[in-house]
Parts: sequence; structure tokens; C-alpha cells
Amino acid sequence: MIKKVYSAVVLLTLVTPVAAFAVEEAADVHGLIELGVRGVSSTSSDGAAFQEFRDMSDGVMGQVQLDAFKGNYHFQLDTENPGTDDQSFQVKGGEYGSFKYKFNYSEMLHNYGFDAVSPATGIGTSHLIIPTAAAAAALPVSQWTKFDYSVNHKTYGGELELSLNSPFYVKAGVERREQNGLRPYSFYLGQMASANRGIAEVPEPISTTTDNLNLKVGYVGETISTSLSGTLSSFTNDNKFMDYANSWGNGTTQGIDRTDAFSPDNDYGKLAADLSWRDLPLASVLAVGASYSHMKSSIAASEVNATAATWTLFNTLNRTTFEGDTNYTSASVSLASNPVDKLDSKVYYRYLKKDNNSSLISYNSGATSNADLLASYQKDDVGIDLGYRLPNKTKLEAGYEYLNMDRSTLEGAGIPADSTKDNSVYVGLKNSALDWMTAKIRYKHLKRNSDDLGTPTTFYYQDQSSDEWKVGFDFYPTETLDWGLSFAYKDINYEASTDTIQNDKRKNVYLDATWHASTMVTLTGFVGYETTKNDANRIALAVPADTSAATTTPYVLSNDDNFWTYGLAANLAATEKLTFNLAWQYQKSNGQVDFSEPTFPSNTESDDYTKNTLEAKAIYAIDPKLKMTVGYMYEKFKYQDVNYTNYSYQPVAANQGFYSGLNADPNYEANVGYLLVSYGF
Repeated sequence: MIKKVYSAVVLLTLVTPVAAFAVEEAADVHGLIELGVRGVSSTSSDGAAFQEFRDMSDGVMGQVQLDAFKGNYHFQLDTENPGTDDQSFQVKGGEYGSFKYKFNYSEMLHNYGFDAVSPATGIGTSHLIIPTAAAAAALPVSQWTKFDYSVNHKTYGGELELSLNSPFYVKAGVERREQNGLRPYSFYLGQMASANRGIAEVPEPISTTTDNLNLKVGYVGETISTSLSGTLSSFTNDNKFMDYANSWGNGTTQGIDRTDAFSPDNDYGKLAADLSWRDLPLASVLAVGASYSHMKSSIAASEVNATAATWTLFNTLNRTTFEGDTNYTSASVSLASNPVDKLDSKVYYRYLKKDNNSSLISYNSGATSNADLLASYQKDDVGIDLGYRLPNKTKLEAGYEYLNMDRSTLEGAGIPADSTKDNSVYVGLKNSALDWMTAKIRYKHLKRNSDDLGTPTTFYYQDQSSDEWKVGFDFYPTETLDWGLSFAYKDINYEASTDTIQNDKRKNVYLDATWHASTMVTLTGFVGYETTKNDANRIALAVPADTSAATTTPYVLSNDDNFWTYGLAANLAATEKLTFNLAWQYQKSNGQVDFSEPTFPSNTESDDYTKNTLEAKAIYAIDPKLKMTVGYMYEKFKYQDVNYTNYSYQPVAANQGFYSGLNADPNYEANVGYLLVSYGF
């Protein structure tokens, strides 16, 4: 209630300048004010999946849009869902050619799960106390601490630009982003090599702030435009660590015996410049840009609330403070021209260099370090795009691109340092010779050579060849009917990778149509199908001591995902004042995992889900400015995955950890009814 009252006061404050503006003679003011009420009924043990990125609770809803103009002055207000947890406000205006301003505020929720539970205490803080395995097993789940996995994101800021009717301008902006709440986090309990090890699913406390300052000066002339901009950003994390009083696996309290580090405070700065030069020979436009950015962070062991035993481990490090130091340098140049009639061309070069000068932390007498994480690289990208207009309203497009990426790693890194070279070409045709059809086709081929780059580098950077086809048709045989058909196919072959993915094949086809059956009825519909298949060859498994699954021979792992979606919508103008809208959509995803190794059974319940959505509304125009809408929305979601079948908060045995209920039951069925009154002026 406090939020709704506060939002109403803010909204009134923002509308007041418009009201004052409106009384001025010759001012043009128009907009939309919409106010309504919503009721929600949801059958779900969780409900977070239904409200993952939105606030769909009972209550008041609405929006306000206002635009005011007088001469060169303008003012605009847009607000949506004031008083809810996904509300937004934006105000902008100014005088054309002289100055303009903008202010904004928005909120967004990310709901991961509701009514989660944990046997740990200290929920919501950076210090968790984990009970013994026996104590956790003896405590009924109904008596565990209950909480919600939810993070609130807030963004607010403003921007001012001055040009004062000159070709020069100055722009300054500030912004703050805040995140607060609890996010899912997991860690190992006990010793990893011990049969007493387990996984604890607990909430990570989130409380971060990012402050941004942006400055820009520029010049806009008839043939030359240029600008110089700078950005300063500061990130602050109130919870850099989370420590655990962990007695798992034995009967005595060990005190703080584990500390996990999260994102440290950091500062970021960027300086960028660009230039555009038009009206050059051959109708050319030259664009040049460059930037340099630097990020600095620091995190010290002295900040950790550690025991003497932990400090004994810290003292084996070569240093107890990590200094993050990363720089990016970029440059680009492109020339777009029309060298001869019917021919368009563009040549370009892009450069990007990352220098990672962060601290090298080593332990185990220097035998182990974080060298793998301190990689640097340089990218050089050059290419050409051509377009030629052929007879019969046909356009031919073709291009070539070469990308070289050189990597470097510190001595002792497990990831090899080498380069990858990409050669890619594409060709496409578009034809609109027929009045009732437009057709287009495009083919792209990529060949990647990774030299000696091999395991354990991720498969994406290893040798590969890729072929991609896209075909599309738009038909409009009559004035009342139009429909479209699109098809895409992509096949990636990772030629040299071992113990990882070998190929990735994807296809999709979509068909949509619109039929204006009469001046009163419009029907639309679509159907789509997507499929993904990839195979991976795997080496013999190294079997942990606490599992019985064993395989001594290499095997093949295949993943298949099939996705269907289709929907229908209808618009019926029953009378001059009454209109009905009806829309329905269905989605189904079916995944399957197959093993060539007989030890593991195939699984047909791999990330399967179905979703039905239905929305119906009746709109009645009381008069040309005043409308009333009565609406209903229905959603049903069902999810199946072998990882969550027969979900248990304490899996297998009490000494193998505990879960919190995250994704235990994401299924839901929701009914939403609402009434809206809209006034447009």
C-alpha cells in the first residue's frame, strides 16, 4: 500500500507540469489514461514460474501516456503499472534544436522460486550455520526456515543534452542500478573425496549498487559528424563473501571452515571517439571509431571472517590480495560506397585487444594457480559486403569475412595459447518481380582453423565447419489475405574435438497468415517447428568412489530437442462500439538424451514442457474518448525433467546434502480477470 500511495504522489508530481503546460494558449496536449483492477487465481505449490519476470498479483493496474507540444517545446510522460513491483516511469522533453532532457525509473523482479526452505540458519545474511547431517535428518522439512528466491532490480537516472541551436552538443547522464534479494547458490558439504560429501542449496544474499556517469561532446555538420564520450562506473557489493559454520560429516562444530567469494567491488572507465564523413567520391561514407576501457577490482583475504586453520591455508598462497586489472582497446574503420550504378559496397576492419594483467595466485607450492583464468587475446576482423541490383526486381548480395583471434596465457596455464582463423562467405538473392510474392534465399559457410588449439579448450574455439541456409516467402495473393513461410537450417561440424560435442544441427520452419475476412472480422494464425540435435563423444568415465555407475569404454551422448508452437487470433467488430479479441497459443518442447553406453539408460524426460495461453477481451467504446475493457487470461504450464522426478529435499541419504525446493514443482495453472477504463484525449 505504501508503494502504491508513493507512486500516485510521484505520478501527480509528474503530471502537474503538463497540466500547467496545457492551459497555455496554442498548446497541443494529448494522451491516454488507463485505470483498472485485476484478480488472479493460481493453482501452484510455487507460482514463481508464472511471475518470473512480472508482477501478476491482485490489485490495481494501469498506465498513463501524455504528450504536450507548443512551438519548439515538447514534454512526454510514460508510466506503466504504477505501484506494482514491475512499474516504470519516464519523463522527457525539451526544445527542439536547443536542449532536451530525460528522467526514468523502473523496477523489475526476478522470481526464481517461492516458499523455499533450508535447515540452515542465518538465511539472508552472509553467515550460514549448517547443522550436522543427523540434525538435518531429524528436523522435519516443515520446520525448516522458509524464504523466497527473489531479486528486485531498480534503475533510475537522468540525462541532459544541450546544443543551443548550434552544430555542437554536450550530453551528460547519470544512472544508478540496485539489486536486492536472495538468489540460488550451491556448494559442497564435507570433503569432496569423502562419502560424507553432499550438496547444499542455499540462498545467496544480493545487495549491489552500480553508479554510472556518462559524458559526451560532439559535432554534427553537413558532411562530418564526430564525438568524444566517456563513461565512469562504480560497482559495490555489500556481500563479497559468504561463510559457513559447517559440521557436516562429523558430530562436532568446526566453526567457520568455508568461505566463498562473490563479485568484488570494481571501477570501470571507458573513453571512446568516432567520426563519420559523408559525401565523399563515389557516394561514399567513411566511419572511424576507437575506444579504450579499463576495469579495476581488489579482494583481500584479510576481509574474510576466517579461522586460524583457514589462515594457515591462506599463508600457502603466493599473495593474499587479488588485484583485478583488465583493459580493452578497440578500433574500427568502414567505407560504404556506390562505385557504379546498381552496385553497393562496404569494406571494414575491426580490432579488439584484451589485456588481462590481474594477479596470479598460486598454491600447492606453486604447482596450481589461476593462470587459466588470466587469458588475453587480440581479434582482427576484415571483410567486404556487396549488393548488386539485377533485372526483374532482383538483388544479389555477397560477402567475405576473415577473423583472426590470437590468444595468450600465462606460464603454467592448462589452456593452450594459440590462434583461430575464421573464413566465412555468404551469398543471397531477393526477388519481388511478382506483385503477389517476395522471395529470398541466403547461404553462409564458415571454416575455422584452430591450429594446435586442443583439449581442454572449449569446443566452440576448435576446428569447425558450418553451413547455414535461410529461405523465406511472403505471399499476398489478394487484398484480404497475406501469409509468409520461412525455413532455416544450420549444421556445425566440430572436426577435431575430443570428449566433447561433435556436431550440432538445427532446423526451424514457421508459417503465418492473416485474413481480413470482412470489415468486421480479421483472423490470424501461425505454426512453427524447431529441432536441435547434437552428438558428443565421451571418454571413459572416472567414477567417484560413492557411486556405483561405471564405464570403462568411450561412449556417444546424443541430445534431441523438438519444439512445436501454434496459435490463432481473431478480432471481431460486433458493432460500431463493441469489439471482441480472442488469442490462443500453444507451445510444446520435447527433449531426449540417448547414451551408447549401456550403463546409462536413455531419457525421454529431458527439459520437456507444454504451455497453453488464452486471452479474451471485450472492448466497449462508451464515446470516442472513453473505453471500457473486460478481459480474461488463462495460462497453464507443465514441466518434466528427469533431474526433478521424485524430488527429495534430502536426496538418497541424509549425509548427501539438502535441497531447498527450487524447481521442485514449477507447474502452474492461472486464471486472470481484469477490468480497465481508458480515456484518450
